[in-house]
Amino acid sequence: METQERVQQFRTPMDPLASLASSFFSAFSPTTWSSSSSAQQGPTFLLLPIPVAAARALSVLRRLLLLATQTFIYLFFVLLSALSPPQPPALAPTLPRAVEPGSREAQQTSAGRALAHVLSVASRLPVASRKHQLVRGLAERLLDDNVQAGGDNARVGAVSRAALAGAFARALRQLEDVAAGGGEWLAVRAVRAGVHWLRPATSSSSLDDGFGGPAAEKLAAELLWLGQKMAECGAAREAVTQFGAAARLGSRALVAEPTLQVSLLRLAVFLFKHANSTEFERSAGGNKSADKGAVAEQRMAMLRSWLPLLCRGSNGTDAPVLSSRERSEMVGVLEELIDKLSWEQKEEILALWLHHFAACPDTDWPNLEACYTRWYAESRMMLA
Repeated sequence: METQERVQQFRTPMDPLASLASSFFSAFSPTTWSSSSSAQQGPTFLLLPIPVAAARALSVLRRLLLLATQTFIYLFFVLLSALSPPQPPALAPTLPRAVEPGSREAQQTSAGRALAHVLSVASRLPVASRKHQLVRGLAERLLDDNVQAGGDNARVGAVSRAALAGAFARALRQLEDVAAGGGEWLAVRAVRAGVHWLRPATSSSSLDDGFGGPAAEKLAAELLWLGQKMAECGAAREAVTQFGAAARLGSRALVAEPTLQVSLLRLAVFLFKHANSTEFERSAGGNKSADKGAVAEQRMAMLRSWLPLLCRGSNGTDAPVLSSRERSEMVGVLEELIDKLSWEQKEEILALWLHHFAACPDTDWPNLEACYTRWYAESRMMLA
């Protein structure tokens, strides 16, 4: 009895702080029930030690303060954009800068500058706009006329190839920015980062979130159209080189929205076929031995970046992307591409295929088992 009175006297000065902590941390503290006496007094809270409770309180308050700050910044920018007057239209058009591959050659002549400007305007217009179809039609007519006149004048074909290469590089760079989150406002990215920071540590990273939307789908469709036009002008190798070098976009495409994956899959299949063609090897020119190594590296870059999408990508939403005949042809194209690689390159690509092919249970395409078995049989013969 005397011991209980001493404990009560010892705890009496802490009663106000204990009651405050009990009310604030009741959500974190486990609740215990005693027998008959606790039935009359209600639930009893096992209070955490004061330093631990204070640390938890500070952590919660810090997160709430950060979230409130990010929300305020987002609302501030939304209000600022709503109140700011629209920008006046430019008095003179802004011609494309000579920063993309080939654009410098295109700007050396008035015909090249005009064609590059038309392609730049077509890429800026929204798809729903009536002017988009008009400007796209103008670009197609100019390119078709250049193809017809290119047989008699090699400079005309060079102008088309340079302008298309610059437009392809610009669209590819914009799509990479969208995939990296660069198309969002700074405040929106801050709020998104705060939401991910508030998630448990076991949640997935923001890089695992899919990306897409109308803007990304428009850029993917534009890349396919530009790639087709580049193939008509004899510049398919430039498109393959640029698309194969976009390794980060290829990895982000694995978590893209299905509609965007379909567009990128069509583009990858189209460029894989051109990478396997004989025109792809003849279009380089120059030193035969050095060019052979460059062609192999460009094919390797294409396989490294986009073979995983063929294994994991969406095969179509309402209808398959490729027919059964096209799928079979594509498997043959991939096998021929791999057969043209060196021994070490074959091992790397086949290991890459097996990793992504086994990780996707929804599809059995592309099945390169025969190619893998053939390569392994040749490897076994080297042991003899």
